[in-house]
Amino acid sequence: MTTLLITMAGLGSRFAAAGYTVPKYMIEAKGSTLFAWSMISLKGYMPARCVFVVRREDHARDFIINQCKALGIDDVEIVEIDGLTNGQATTALLAIDHCQANAPIAIFNIDTHISPGSMQPPGGNVDGHIPCFLAPGTHWSFVRLGEDGLALEVREKHRISELATVGLYWFRSPELYRRTYEQHFGASGSGLERGEAYIAPMYNTMIKQNARVSVSVLEFCDVVPLGTPAELDAFLSLQQ
Repeated sequence: MTTLLITMAGLGSRFAAAGYTVPKYMIEAKGSTLFAWSMISLKGYMPARCVFVVRREDHARDFIINQCKALGIDDVEIVEIDGLTNGQATTALLAIDHCQANAPIAIFNIDTHISPGSMQPPGGNVDGHIPCFLAPGTHWSFVRLGEDGLALEVREKHRISELATVGLYWFRSPELYRRTYEQHFGASGSGLERGEAYIAPMYNTMIKQNARVSVSVLEFCDVVPLGTPAELDAFLSLQQ
């Protein structure tokens, strides 16, 4: 069974600046919270163990438990951390010991809605997997494929192809994630980009060691980003 590791320990500063007074994932849209909109994206991975990483000061434990109960998710663990980390990759690492040791992990954010069932665990013998979609712009992570159809290069906010990641990152095991994190960032923090620890570029370290990282391509209409007030407004304006 896959462990779903949900990172939700950011500040949400753009929403705070726009006047929202609750953590981003607690915001309601079209009758559900952004938490629920994000979690139903993972239908293809259920049932699964769900590990949530949150800031202690957000007092989110009861909220998460109640939301998961309403969604039928019963294998839940909540990891509370103090303060901010230097990025999603580090936030995920803080909860890696709470993942099932000999099973895959899939790391997901809490501000993207994907049509339920569109994302599925990878088939075949792979070490990593990245769901993508064809998206305009440069504000995504991008994947370039090799002739074999596997990921050859992954870049953060550098448009090396049309394939943008949707925000879910699958690894064969927690130990593979830990080892890759240590190799990619190292004691010097050399893997940081603009001072931030992103997950997507970590796959480059794996690929250099001949790891097999597969890619799936979702339809553009199946992916709804909800990470900024503008993206939320666009979602609210969509017809049901």
